[in-house]
Amino acid sequence: MLCFLKHGLVLLATPKTGSTALEQALAPMAEIICQGDPQIKHCTFHRYKWRMEKFIKIFHPDPPETAALIREPADWLGSWYRFRHGAWLDGTPRSTRGISFDDFVAAYMDDDQPAFAAVGRQARFLTHPNTGAQVDHIYRYDAMPAFLDFLGARLNRKITLARVNSSPDWPLSLSPALRARLEVHCAEDYRIYTAAHTRSPD
Repeated sequence: MLCFLKHGLVLLATPKTGSTALEQALAPMAEIICQGDPQIKHCTFHRYKWRMEKFIKIFHPDPPETAALIREPADWLGSWYRFRHGAWLDGTPRSTRGISFDDFVAAYMDDDQPAFAAVGRQARFLTHPNTGAQVDHIYRYDAMPAFLDFLGARLNRKITLARVNSSPDWPLSLSPALRARLEVHCAEDYRIYTAAHTRSPD
């Protein structure tokens, strides 16, 4: 999470949406940088509103707006699947080695998720569970140029990203039956993704 207090903006780091590359490019401009431990780096909207916004309002009475990315849910799960296929997790309960992508997604939708499929939900990351409020500016991950234009306009600087901390980029396919189940299971994620911005600000 990066807080640009002079520019009235907080960037929340949705997991698996290029947050490391964004952090490297934008951290020099931020007054507050939350990094390192995933629970700190990937502070949810709920936790931000609960604690961080109150802290920021000590110094800035008008709370900053929030921004974040959302990824198409099946593609987001594919990124998690690839990431957890890495050698550093081999032999651990979180490894996806020896598990097909279909089996990974089916396990993700189980009521009792195994460790390898417990990756959270983007909708829960971006939404306050009590009020239903959401991040102010949500862009699609696949519209990254438009998101960078948005950030550039807010921060008064042209922004380019390096490719860092990326999961292996091999193709994955999901069976039509599982995709249909996933669209029901993650209906709120798909709703937010469909409504998210895809165009640069005017």
